[in-house]
Amino acid sequence: MKTDFEKIRKELIGLYERFLKNPKSEKTINDIIEYEGKFGGLVIYNDILKRKPVPNVIKSGLAGLSLLYQYDEHPPTHKLSNKKIITKAKNILKELKKYKVRTC
Repeated sequence: MKTDFEKIRKELIGLYERFLKNPKSEKTINDIIEYEGKFGGLVIYNDILKRKPVPNVIKSGLAGLSLLYQYDEHPPTHKLSNKKIITKAKNILKELKKYKVRTC
């Protein structure tokens, strides 16, 4: 099975940009949850294989999706406050944008 990590990177960029534009959008949150369900399992390959097939930027982007749909779920003093979720999303997006991944 071949995985197009560049395509996944671009799709993740789109999801993160949509989230940052409107973090309360139900459609965006539903799309994030669906995408995580479809591709979230890729990150475990780096944990079980000696050869790390999933680029770290993709692993970070996929792992960060679960943070996004926790927006507005915690009080401002919680370790996952909205401000911290937005900051983390911006950092992940920045990394996704600057890194070009290979196609396997």
